[in-house]
Amino acid sequence: MDTDVSQVGWIPVALNNAVQAGSAIRVIAGTDDIALWRGKDGVAHAWENRCPHRGMRLSYGTVCGNRLRCLYHGWIYDGSGTCVAIPAHPDLTPPQTIKVRTYRCVEAGALIWISDEDNSAPAIDGHWTPCRSLHIEVAMPDLPEILKWTKVNSVRPLSTYAADVALPDQGRLILAVHPMGSKGAMLHCALPASARRDSLLSASHWLGELRSRIEQAAVV
Repeated sequence: MDTDVSQVGWIPVALNNAVQAGSAIRVIAGTDDIALWRGKDGVAHAWENRCPHRGMRLSYGTVCGNRLRCLYHGWIYDGSGTCVAIPAHPDLTPPQTIKVRTYRCVEAGALIWISDEDNSAPAIDGHWTPCRSLHIEVAMPDLPEILKWTKVNSVRPLSTYAADVALPDQGRLILAVHPMGSKGAMLHCALPASARRDSLLSASHWLGELRSRIEQAAVV
């Protein structure tokens, strides 16, 4: 999928346990390079992975409370993406125009979702627990392409990229595909919060087999 987030609506970019409070990671969504970070208050943020100053990746930065500090020259940004401090000029109030591009970011179904649009975020009922994320070397445009490679008893679409599915052996789970353009895609899986350890292990194994089938078919 060679497109950017502004063209595809809500994308599930990580399981919610992939970003702990006080940490930042890098994710690719479509063709967009994104810094995904979580403040000490537990709120997740998704920003363009580029400091407005010198272009350093903000995913290398340090979370300070509920702010993000760039690794390069230490510029500090608040939760809205606005620069609030420049260490080299401690008496300067940074202009409000120094601001990182931000994305809408919500959590639902044990997934972190991002969007560059104003449409409604995915509504997912119930409580879910993260299971596993896997990278695949094949660019997959949407979930129907994924479901071709597995048997399901029922499918309830949650978005273009995720569905609540019931499998013959694993039972109910959320299956999500996270497109990464030329870098392939991620598969994310979440189970009901009541799932036992053996169910999580079984679903994790199933996801690994699904990845193998998709990648093997792509090279035939």
